[in-house]
Amino acid sequence: MDAQQEDFLRDEFFNCTIRGAFQRAYVYKAEANENGKENFRQSLRSSLEQLEAHYREPVSDEDHFRNVETLSGELSANHAEVLVEGRFRIGIAQKVLNLYLKYLWCIGKVSTPPHCPFDAYIIGELPGVSDKWTRMDSLERYREWVSAAKEKAGATSLARWEIETFSRLF
Repeated sequence: MDAQQEDFLRDEFFNCTIRGAFQRAYVYKAEANENGKENFRQSLRSSLEQLEAHYREPVSDEDHFRNVETLSGELSANHAEVLVEGRFRIGIAQKVLNLYLKYLWCIGKVSTPPHCPFDAYIIGELPGVSDKWTRMDSLERYREWVSAAKEKAGATSLARWEIETFSRLF
């Protein structure tokens, strides 16, 4: 793949990540202007691209939890004026980071992600978990999702388990 092809795929991956993570998530305040939203998306993309380098080698659960929390915190602090309740919630931050990494993993640009994108379908596969990922804003609750998913996945990585589960559901 040449650089132009890779740039195209990265644009597509980012756009698909935004669509997948922001649909029905009520990320932006109703009064947020387009310029503020675009600045937020640019910051998000920049953050994801910076994080990507860390995932070329395996990343521990703890480092990944920290990355989700940092992504949520930094974007909240820098773009509170456009975000509902001034927060880029943990549930949305995990979906964005995990989905973006999933795309990059599928084309061999990063190692196997430590977690998977948690959405209504995947959460629905976890016994005793009924949260709305779009509203969840607790790192502890996210840890519980990961724990439940690991139990369900057994010896399979969460990334592989999610891709197999998603394929089975659709």
